[in-house]
Amino acid sequence: MNLKTNEFIKLLEKHQAGLTSPEEDLLVQKYFKAKLKDSASVLSSSSDAAKDRVNTRLQSSLFGANRQKPIFRIPPVWAVAASIALLFGLFMVFNGSSDPENQWVQTEYGQKKEIILPDGSKVLLNSGSRIEFPAYFKGEKREVSLVGEAFFDVHRDTLHPFIISTEGVKTQVLGTSFNVNAFPENDSISVSVATGKVRVSDQKGVNEILLPDQQLHYHKNTHAFRKAQKNAIVDRAWTLNTIHLDNKTVKEAVQIIERWFNIKIEIPDGDLAHRKIMGKYQNPELQQTFESLSFLLQARFEEITPETYRIVP
Repeated sequence: MNLKTNEFIKLLEKHQAGLTSPEEDLLVQKYFKAKLKDSASVLSSSSDAAKDRVNTRLQSSLFGANRQKPIFRIPPVWAVAASIALLFGLFMVFNGSSDPENQWVQTEYGQKKEIILPDGSKVLLNSGSRIEFPAYFKGEKREVSLVGEAFFDVHRDTLHPFIISTEGVKTQVLGTSFNVNAFPENDSISVSVATGKVRVSDQKGVNEILLPDQQLHYHKNTHAFRKAQKNAIVDRAWTLNTIHLDNKTVKEAVQIIERWFNIKIEIPDGDLAHRKIMGKYQNPELQQTFESLSFLLQARFEEITPETYRIVP
């Protein structure tokens, strides 16, 4: 692409003013991707010190000694392209991936995110979760991978099945909405269908078809499938800002609460962790949740630090 950096900066200024043609807009995108790949290949083998020096020089040359710099630091591998884009307010999210062809989004505890995939499908990512997907879908399939929990509303495309990979289990759909729970610490992976039809299969080729208000559990150790009728609203309650403890063990309930409020809870040794409980908390607050669970468990939650608690029988 025969376009020098100075010319590109002028083009970006024109773009920022809304004066570019559709062809020039496309040129901006192509140039950005080309610079991104070049910077990744050059910097990937450099030392951290060298990368920092490159980043500093780029910041200085692009923003000037007396100009205000961005309040956040760009990873060096993105510096060439991203620094230029930030200068002119072109904000692009690469979600931490160093591969321009693949992207990922991750949520911390206490955080949820809505994501629009390249095909228009919508994903609501629960706390402590991660999804990986290509910058654009190619070929006959639309494939993503998930660790944690997400609710998918998949854009219908009968020619390109949508596939979610989770620890050896694949969930395939054409166009539907459903919840996938695949946290690494759980003993099983669950899929619950709200609308449409879903096929869940394992590496051995065993598969099950799910219809609305059906749920499938895949046990990680025994590799067994268990299908049941269950109102999909229960499993997707978290998308409505509700904690729904539907016959959960105390251990499972604690894991949900930890992710929800970004805290840690210690469970005492003994049978308490395996007790089953039920509860529903809309727009939950930590103190109210603790008070309700204290009544159910006949125990109290003792604060160790503002982020750490223990259950005291």
